[in-house]
Amino acid sequence: MNFSNRAYVTGGAGFLGSHICRLLLQKGFKVYCIDISDNYRIRDLKKNKNFFFYKASILNIKKLKKIITKNSYIYHFAAIADPLKYVQQPLKTLDIDLKASINIFELASNKKCKIIFASTSEVYGKNSKVPWSEDDDRVLGSTKINRWCYSSSKAVSEHYLIAYAKEKNLKFVIFRFFNVYGPSLDSLGNGRVLTMMLDRFLKNKDVLIHGNGKQTRSFSYIDDVVNGVVEVSHNKKCENDIYNIGSNKEIKIIDLAKKIKKLGKFNSKLKFIDHKKVFGKSYEDVPRRVPSLKKINKFLKYKKKTSLNEGLKNIISWHKNINF
Repeated sequence: MNFSNRAYVTGGAGFLGSHICRLLLQKGFKVYCIDISDNYRIRDLKKNKNFFFYKASILNIKKLKKIITKNSYIYHFAAIADPLKYVQQPLKTLDIDLKASINIFELASNKKCKIIFASTSEVYGKNSKVPWSEDDDRVLGSTKINRWCYSSSKAVSEHYLIAYAKEKNLKFVIFRFFNVYGPSLDSLGNGRVLTMMLDRFLKNKDVLIHGNGKQTRSFSYIDDVVNGVVEVSHNKKCENDIYNIGSNKEIKIIDLAKKIKKLGKFNSKLKFIDHKKVFGKSYEDVPRRVPSLKKINKFLKYKKKTSLNEGLKNIISWHKNINF
């Protein structure tokens, strides 16, 4: 099946989506950004004659049917991925991350489009066998714990893609992202660990370390990740499969905080706080999150070139100087 040079990016004004839009434009694609927000992340892209913005919710499938053309690429990156939001708003998370995704997969199948789907390392849950490989078991907590609705939404979406491929010949590539970061990640004080910490550091407030700080994460810089996504997405040998993407170098959260403090020359004190005081009772933490990258590295020609120190300096500088 031959695909056109049209790429539709849901969540195209989000962190990952905006960087995908930018790289696709550089590669000569006509890029159609679909998002509920027309924000600062895509401000510079509007000057490009091959960039088109549609203000639309992915829940509005009728609107998407009018926008998306046949034989195109659909980068489905729209989702609720903020831990605090999916703990506090599980129904909205399920609607956007699962219900809307299923509708988009059906649309893609009918229009013979190829889906590039942003899944997550969260699908592995609490599996203690690390590093995680793509075929490893999912180990989750109780369905009464809202924390797992995000993981489940993404995993069921993966099931749907695999089923559509088998029964309706839909083409897809699934990426499970591991803590991607960079400038414009989140608004300060919101979202993920880096921007939560930076907000406190920049305001010279005590930086709150959740739990004992010994939990580990693996951080990968945005430029390296999006290059890998686009490279693998357009390789026919990679179709209809799942890939971990990110870094396999883990760091303890307490050590991450110390590193940011040193690199940014901040004066904040580090203090510990229980997860439940931040997220409530409907949250469980994962002690280690590390990917195996053996599978995706077979297909990547580019070399990851951004060290954690360099990437952190970039995001610190960006948040110090950004003017919305």
